[in-house]
Amino acid sequence: MKSVTILPVLALGALLSGCGVAATDCASGSSRDVITSIIREQVENAAEAELAAEDGTRMSAASKIRATVAELKVVIEDIRTTKKDPDSTKRFCAGTAKAIIPLGMIEDADQTRRLLDLPDVDSLLSQAGLKRSADSVTFDLEYSVQPTDKRDKIYGEVEGAAPMFTTLGQIVGAHLARREIEGASQAQAAEVAAAAAETAKQTEAAQKADLDLAAAENKLANQQINAVWKALPEEARTEFLEIQRAWVRKKTADCNIEAAGASTEVMPREAARLRCDTRLTLSRISELQSLME
Repeated sequence: MKSVTILPVLALGALLSGCGVAATDCASGSSRDVITSIIREQVENAAEAELAAEDGTRMSAASKIRATVAELKVVIEDIRTTKKDPDSTKRFCAGTAKAIIPLGMIEDADQTRRLLDLPDVDSLLSQAGLKRSADSVTFDLEYSVQPTDKRDKIYGEVEGAAPMFTTLGQIVGAHLARREIEGASQAQAAEVAAAAAETAKQTEAAQKADLDLAAAENKLANQQINAVWKALPEEARTEFLEIQRAWVRKKTADCNIEAAGASTEVMPREAARLRCDTRLTLSRISELQSLME
């Protein structure tokens, strides 16, 4: 596996023995300091990448990212030496790394990821093979430590932990991005609401225009049938009056049914009723006209 190597971290003064030789082993305080520094730096790098925009800018300054990562308490437990060569000062180690994350940071990250339609923090951790218990996240860690020739500094190397660094960086990044993402989401919601309101306004205007047209057509059709009815001989009007009244009742019932099936909205339903009335009225005009032939 590709390892991640970090610049050397100065050993603590307590590392120096009377003869100037540093006692380096997997569980020493200086070794753990080096490895926790590597973890923090890699999480910072991952968070910076998470917050980077396409134009190269970041949502948060590097100092803010560094300060936020510093809020993570990182400890290494269950340390054991996996390889020790008596002819070398390098030690190969394994242990369990625990990162204690403020619950507020996790809540912010969850909120941001919800706004972006991304899996929540628990799912993110699970996918990376990290184990969460309340506010702590643990993962297996393999690393090595080695003093410099002068024995005044220690170099550390962490292997195969890139998914862990990336995941913690995503949590930090989501936490820092919450306000900006919420603002963008609210702005987008406002734009969508404004667009919906405008669409509704235009739709209502179109429905009103359509209803006005249907009403005008229906008025003309009723004027025509009234003229045709008045033009019938009096004897014909008397003979067909009850039939005409029955036709009007049936027309009303049929058009109410047709309108109800056309739409649940008031104006489109009324426009459909009027058009049905107009269509049947025009058809009835032809029938009445045939009586005068």
